[in-house]
Amino acid sequence: MNLHTQQPATSYRRVATLIIPLLIIAAFPAPVAAQRAAFMINHQLNPLKSFVIASRTESHPYFVDIDADGDQDCFVGEYTHDGARFSKVYFFRNEGNRTNPNFKLVSGAANPLNEVVTNTLSIPYLIDIDLDGDYDCFVGEGNTGALLYYKNVGTPTQPSFEKQSAAFNPLNMVRYSASGVANPAFGDMDGDGDQDCVVADQAGLLNYYRNVGNATQPHFQHVTSSNDNPFAALAKSGGIYNLSLADWDKDGLMDLFINSAYFRNTGTKQKARFTSGTNEKDAPLLQNTGAARYSYIPLRLVDLNEDGIPEVFQGTAKGGFVYQTISNSKAVQIARAPSIGVSPNPSKSTFTLNLGSAGAASTIKIMDMQGKVISIRLTSSPELKFGNELQSGVYVVQVIQNNEVIYNQKIVKQQ
Repeated sequence: MNLHTQQPATSYRRVATLIIPLLIIAAFPAPVAAQRAAFMINHQLNPLKSFVIASRTESHPYFVDIDADGDQDCFVGEYTHDGARFSKVYFFRNEGNRTNPNFKLVSGAANPLNEVVTNTLSIPYLIDIDLDGDYDCFVGEGNTGALLYYKNVGTPTQPSFEKQSAAFNPLNMVRYSASGVANPAFGDMDGDGDQDCVVADQAGLLNYYRNVGNATQPHFQHVTSSNDNPFAALAKSGGIYNLSLADWDKDGLMDLFINSAYFRNTGTKQKARFTSGTNEKDAPLLQNTGAARYSYIPLRLVDLNEDGIPEVFQGTAKGGFVYQTISNSKAVQIARAPSIGVSPNPSKSTFTLNLGSAGAASTIKIMDMQGKVISIRLTSSPELKFGNELQSGVYVVQVIQNNEVIYNQKIVKQQ
């Protein structure tokens, strides 16, 4: 993709930069043995291999369970380089199930983000920014460098997005500090329990916006001091940045990926510090090096069949999708996620939620069948008891780690 920006009249300069949206990596346990998790392209099993977005330009996928049915759906942004029309966000609904994904392109009112229109580029990123139990959406834009905000005013099962004005966009200041393109990633970088934001732009800067509000009322401040910006040292003029934040080594700290390069967080929960970890024994080995990285990154790590093994999706320069799976079986075995379960179910008193492992910070949401949030709890314990406060009826318990819903289960409270 080539984005052309014009400088003031006294000094015109054409800047051509390939910007492909961010590397999104969901939370998966990292390999702990010496053998690295080697990914290989797997066209035969690619559930999106039959699809190409209408513009046949860069495809920018983002996976999320938008309707809380337990499987991952897919939103896809695009790049419209000719200026003839605005960029859109496409919706591929997963009409399969949590073990056998089956995507279908849906349009019109059936696409919750059908009303999104952006200049040149659309980079969707979905996150529950206000911790109300449903996913909101930020869309990175081209040319303006803006990060548009679409608040979900629906429910976890029936999403409905409304574009927010500048006054109600907690990241409206991005347009004034990011150059040309806003390419975001979110994570808790200072250990205060809310989501901070880093935005890569066309100039190669990594703009850091610290959330000084809280998990339900976000308020961001642009950190301009390089001493307080843990990403500043990694910025490169004219660089190509597709980034994500993920606790890859499961030490409780958010690590960083730029393109396929792995940067381990060797700091603390309160103060991140990134050092190159590409050659470490637990780093993933991804198939997007050399010239290939310019045609089909970014990477999206998801677990479509919920077997605990991450798979990788990539957008391509021609609107398609590349799919990678872990090739070495030994790495597969040690990359499996711990099982999560709730029992007894039904229950006349309390439920016990087994989270499988200690130390992983989890958000637990209890909702009624209309999507209303009954309670929200934060825990790092391997087990949580709840339910005494619930009246008889049917509810949904949801476990979220690093902005990913990793467990969704109906429960029945009996009299």
